[in-house]
Amino acid sequence: MATKTKKSAKATVKGPGVIETIIDCISKAKGATADETVAVLVKAFPDREADGMRKTVLIQANKNCTLKEDDEKRGRVYYRRGRK
Repeated sequence: MATKTKKSAKATVKGPGVIETIIDCISKAKGATADETVAVLVKAFPDREADGMRKTVLIQANKNCTLKEDDEKRGRVYYRRGRK
């Protein structure tokens, strides 16, 4: 009987994911709008589509925020305060 050899994937160090990056953006003192967060994600993840990331931002920002405010200049701003 032939034995199968297992191929192990090369160990790589992964950085923060999309959702963690969204949480980092809205955790800043001045919060973040969806457009500001998408701009950060496009730079961090150039291989992904901006439209898909925008949908993710809208869902995750609503889910993870502790406060939402409408700013005249910036639009809807999401904040995450007091959570870790």
